[in-house]
Amino acid sequence: MPLPRTSTPDDAVRRIPAGAAIVASPGCGTPETLLTHLAAAADLLGGPTLYSGLQLGAYPFLGAAAEGLLRYRTWHPYGPARAALSPGRVDYVPARASAVPRLLDQWETSVALVRVSPPDRNGWCSLGPSASYVCHAVARAALVIAEVDPGTPRTTGDSMLHVTQLDVLVDADTPACEFPAAVRDEVSDRVAARVLGLLPPEPTLQLGIGAVPEALTAFLAERGAGPLRVVGMANDAMVDLFTHGLLRWTDVGEHPAIRAAELMGTRKLMEFADGNPAVVLRDSRFAHDPRVLGRIPRLVTVNSAVEVDLAGQVGSELVRGRQVSGIGGGADFAEAGFASDGGLSIIALPSATPDGRHSRIVRRLGADVVSLARHTPDAVVTEHGVAWLRGRTETERAEALAAVAHPGHRAGLTDPEETP
Repeated sequence: MPLPRTSTPDDAVRRIPAGAAIVASPGCGTPETLLTHLAAAADLLGGPTLYSGLQLGAYPFLGAAAEGLLRYRTWHPYGPARAALSPGRVDYVPARASAVPRLLDQWETSVALVRVSPPDRNGWCSLGPSASYVCHAVARAALVIAEVDPGTPRTTGDSMLHVTQLDVLVDADTPACEFPAAVRDEVSDRVAARVLGLLPPEPTLQLGIGAVPEALTAFLAERGAGPLRVVGMANDAMVDLFTHGLLRWTDVGEHPAIRAAELMGTRKLMEFADGNPAVVLRDSRFAHDPRVLGRIPRLVTVNSAVEVDLAGQVGSELVRGRQVSGIGGGADFAEAGFASDGGLSIIALPSATPDGRHSRIVRRLGADVVSLARHTPDAVVTEHGVAWLRGRTETERAEALAAVAHPGHRAGLTDPEETP
């Protein structure tokens, strides 16, 4: 296989065939340089379609999408993409994370845009913080364009690529995208404290995005609740788990201390992961597969939601009819926690919106969209308590959920004529 050619970003994107189906790496691996030049050249590319998960950065291609020069399809709208959703130009694709690699085959994606570390002396690069669907996108693409960033951490696992798998290399001229920690407050800390009390000894944890997972990770470090392992995603706060000896550098091999599809954090996390054998990146077909994860004993999955209704149905994608998020790995992880021997599937959320006007425990979901079916979560946790759902009747679970709602909204949930 020939070695990749070195090019300018502008020349590189002009090699994309007309009308191509393009996939970009997500999160902290967002190829911001290539996306910027893709937007500038969109009028020359015959109406390409760009696919991606949760992108970070400035979304420079949204202007071209608004003009009809390219289409953008995402299974995890985030940031500027939420406001830009428009049928035929910026579209949301409901999809669970474990299914995305197969969807790339269905959509016949032929071009991959990625961000990598420089090749080592043996020609090996790393995708750094993002493996998920990216390694499959690279393997199936006819054209792989990589922007090279010396600051990309050299992670191991499915994130390793040989330079001969890349067709064009360009120098990154944009900084790496970072994902700062969510801001904790008293409510998120109270929710996290209740979740902490549910953990079995020596758990494997999957923690979603948001203030509650950040608080829970901090509490684990402060209180010495270990040893433990992490799957799914890693954030900055998990570095402190190593500092406190709860995740050990020696936990490598088949069961590393952190086995993630994505690293979502800042330089703190990236520098920690660089060359660290205890941090392994895996393909979504493994890292998000509930059949694989469900075989892990004492797996506790902790994810947030927009709202939960009295039947136990979970909505995590819409706020009052507006698309704000995707399914992501939530469905995969929730099923895995439910299936795990000694594990738990937990939904953790504040009982009300920050202004207190809206309850997040509701009679019925505010839209006809259900992100998790009522039979999946084991428990719903708010700052007011734990509502156990597994094995409970419709009436029992409605009563339990109403009891953990915000006191100012409970009266509207407990009318016997209205509860399920």
